[in-house]
Amino acid sequence: MTLLTIAKGLAINMSLSVPTAVVSNETDENLRTILFTEEAGEELARRVDWAALRSTTTITGTGANDSFSLPAGFSRLIDGNAIKSGSTPVRVGLSADEWASLTPVVGTPRYAYLTGSTISFFPYLALAATVTVTYQSRNWCPNGTTWGSDGEEALVPEKLIQKGAIWRWRRHMGQPFDDHLAEYEATLADTAKFDGGVRSP
Repeated sequence: MTLLTIAKGLAINMSLSVPTAVVSNETDENLRTILFTEEAGEELARRVDWAALRSTTTITGTGANDSFSLPAGFSRLIDGNAIKSGSTPVRVGLSADEWASLTPVVGTPRYAYLTGSTISFFPYLALAATVTVTYQSRNWCPNGTTWGSDGEEALVPEKLIQKGAIWRWRRHMGQPFDDHLAEYEATLADTAKFDGGVRSP
């Protein structure tokens, strides 16, 4: 399902004219469709750790006590062992005071400190030493967090984008939307349970 097919489904649900183009056809209806589907996509990326949005990056040490910027799409670290030095997990979660009490020294990292999308290590990385960081991306579509073309396919479940756009549209138009919101929430909860092929208990 692409942005165009999502828009067509939204149009049918809302008794609107069915579009033949969305991004290149700036009608009020199409602009609202883009806005509400993007809001839905951003919410889905924020609320669920979708397997399709999981990414890994490698950080290479400079031999100095440096901080490193994580990729532009970084949202949050995955649960569990998100950071590894070789096969050894690196602990996160120190408070600012705990981190400030550590005296910088070069070596194999045991702790990491995350501030926004910037990460530091203790001990800091030797020159050319590496750690891997596994994280959830906020980039729910190929263009990042905004649609780039009608043919793009989202990286999160597009049926949920459509359902999320429907209740937003109805709310915007002053129409009853509670049942649509409830259906969206139920579908989201059910889909998230077995994302990646494993159903949670």
